[in-house]
Amino acid sequence: MRCCMSDNASYAAQIAGDADPQPWTAPQPRELSALRRALAEQMRSPYERQTLAQLLRTNTGTLRPRTGDLARDAEIMLDQEHMRLSSAVLYYVTEDMTRLARAAATTLPVHSFHPQDVPAQYGFLVFGEPIAAYHPEPAPDEVVTIVAASWGPLDSLMPGPPGVWVTFWSMTDFEHDAALLHQHGVPLRQARDRVRALRAELTWDNEVTLRYGAAELAVLRHRDTGGPDVRTTDLDTDDGGWEQIRDTTVAWAHILRATWLLMTQTGVTDVDEHRLSRTVRRHAERQGYNPADIRVVRIRHRDNIPTTSEPATERTYRVRWTVRGHWRNQWYPSRNEHRPVWINPHIKGPENAPLRTGDTVHVLDDEHHP
Repeated sequence: MRCCMSDNASYAAQIAGDADPQPWTAPQPRELSALRRALAEQMRSPYERQTLAQLLRTNTGTLRPRTGDLARDAEIMLDQEHMRLSSAVLYYVTEDMTRLARAAATTLPVHSFHPQDVPAQYGFLVFGEPIAAYHPEPAPDEVVTIVAASWGPLDSLMPGPPGVWVTFWSMTDFEHDAALLHQHGVPLRQARDRVRALRAELTWDNEVTLRYGAAELAVLRHRDTGGPDVRTTDLDTDDGGWEQIRDTTVAWAHILRATWLLMTQTGVTDVDEHRLSRTVRRHAERQGYNPADIRVVRIRHRDNIPTTSEPATERTYRVRWTVRGHWRNQWYPSRNEHRPVWINPHIKGPENAPLRTGDTVHVLDDEHHP
């Protein structure tokens, strides 16, 4: 919780500027179970409780139980995150799939958020590449790199309509934190050992809340009194809206929602299940962690961009051309509403016509589409 959060995904005004992400070596899918366990245990540490209580004391964030006791608020939130991580289905999103999600998020249409858009009630998802980076205040030389997300039901913590509470996780910069201790007189080797003992591989960074049925963004900022100042704004990503939100938590939520939408579409992605070893599974069960298979989300491999022949019309085309990947609103009678569906890049035009060159083709997979 480094800065303020959202209701339906809000602006986080403190996150600004274009920062280059830190180098990120994502864990292997088989390592996600151990990473999840380490993060869940971190939520029980005195250091984490003290840190969160201090952040709440500075009026950082709006997602809190508001019991009147900041230490109790921190305890409840960390207990909730521990439970969410323990119950989570584990997901690993490959590098090329992460790139697609980032690209697709820039044009994701505003649409009503539905429970069926969430792949699991509780989840922990690690991206193969960073999805965002920013310079935090008041440390402009530091770079925070967002690489993972967890989620669970919102109604366990906040009143109002049901929805999802999403936590975003950043890489823990052990060297940076050790250097800060070293500046205060702690020997560097001792500082490194201390930071490693206190911190997990990832750090709880920011949250957003997504209310079911919402189709607008609610912007929450703090007043001096501590209460949120709420207004709503329509977001039109097809009309430059992405530039408006690209350095905020709204963008992170768009990337996650694009990932959720893409991973449920046949013909776009494959979700492979990696079974935990018997030893790891039994240990997870004994420790109270969800032993479900790890889901690996990847782009469905294709040897070539498919060609779509044009039906006979009054207009005659003499060339073929490429159509970039894009969203299309498709009507779902079961929901009585539209839902974004991703359309893969394809070639249109008469089958034997020459291919028009010079246009950019939206590349999905570096390995199969040089």
